[in-house]
This record gives sequence, C-alpha cells and structure tokens, in this order.
Amino acid sequence: MVARSVARANNSGWTRYFEYFQEGSGKAYTISSLMVLRAGFWATRSYASHEFAARDGSPFLIGESGHIWVGDRAGYTIRGDKTGRIYMDRVSKVSLSWDRETSPEWTVAIGDDRALQDPVQRAWERIEAFATSLQQLGL
Repeated sequence: MVARSVARANNSGWTRYFEYFQEGSGKAYTISSLMVLRAGFWATRSYASHEFAARDGSPFLIGESGHIWVGDRAGYTIRGDKTGRIYMDRVSKVSLSWDRETSPEWTVAIGDDRALQDPVQRAWERIEAFATSLQQLGL
C-alpha cells in the first residue's frame, strides 16, 4: 500500500526524494495496514524545538498562574524570517535563573527535542522516573 501525505507534499516544494518503508501488515487496506501507515507517518514527522530567554511581565507573565507555563500552547515568530510564519507548539521546559549581578531571567523551551536525544539516555530517564516512583511508594 502506498500513501502520500498531502499536507507534507504541500510543504516540501517540488522535490520529493524521501521515501520510507514501514514494516508491518501483509494486507493492504485493512485496519492493521492503517495502523502501520500511521506508525510510518509518526516515525517520519518533523521536530522543532526552540529555546529563548524571556523577561517576566514583558508582555506576558510566566508562571503557573500567569500566561505561559509548561504544557501550554504557545506561538512565536523568528526575527528575520521572511515568511512571517507563526510557529505553534507546547511549552516543554521553563527555568528561572539569577544571581547577585544579574536580574532574574526565564528560559522557555518550546517544542519537543526528546526525539533527537540518544535512545539510551531516554531509556535511562524512564528507568530513573520508575525507580523514583517505587521509592515514593515505599517499595
């Protein structure tokens, strides 16, 4: 079964050299073949992650009771981008840093860069989270 994503074809321009073979179902046009097709689209999706510094209150408040926090959907533009595209994604990380010489500054990460990380590192993070959960349960 061959499938082409119209949404991806419109964004790729006139070149379409990329092909991907997803292992799976033996019969076309069945529910299992649709699940294999979905897995192929999921495996080849694009990732974007941007991290930038922001000051609180200019113009938005950062925090759980503010405008922007982890998990919220946010839109941003890139200065100098001639397309004028507005990038939309979820806030994945927010951190606050300051010291005696500098004023407090938030670092906001939008997008998900976990897919670009080392698979062993991701597995180790899951193992640590599982071990922490067991420890909190008292096991």
